[in-house]
Amino acid sequence: MRRKVIFIGGVHGVGKSTLCNKLASSFNIPHYSASQLIKRKQNDLFDKDKAVVNISKNQNVLLSAIDELAEVSNLLLDGHFALFNTDRSVQLIPETTFSKLGLSAICVLTSDIEIILERIADRDGIRHNRTDYEALNQSELDNAKFISERLNIPFFIHNTDCGITELSKFIKVHLE
Repeated sequence: MRRKVIFIGGVHGVGKSTLCNKLASSFNIPHYSASQLIKRKQNDLFDKDKAVVNISKNQNVLLSAIDELAEVSNLLLDGHFALFNTDRSVQLIPETTFSKLGLSAICVLTSDIEIILERIADRDGIRHNRTDYEALNQSELDNAKFISERLNIPFFIHNTDCGITELSKFIKVHLE
């Protein structure tokens, strides 16, 4: 039986971990954060401003870490379709990363940018530029749609300011 990986994407602060923890409990499946899997294998994932030092290298590390989870049959994986690089420009996560992950479904989380920026400020003590985060959020959504279409992976957009009933139905269908 093929492993089913549901990818939950979204910008920093949108609520990926919080939502994935609820879903993992509800579906009784493990939840992994791409950044935590990468951190286990290396230490230079993000700088203090959430800029990624080496995006390509990190994607290879992620794929290696996922391969080490061979015994896990179904899982939620949270991560990104776009990130800030060290010069604060948006860099898309390459299609090949998602192709090699063997995803069953993709969900992108959205929320009001002001809410996201407040969450980050509360959590990390850093105030980010609204325009930068709007661009990152749009790139996240656009790249997720592109990946979904290119790889023929079912796609769902979920606003974290709303209930999870429809998202839960989507995930249930793609875990069966």
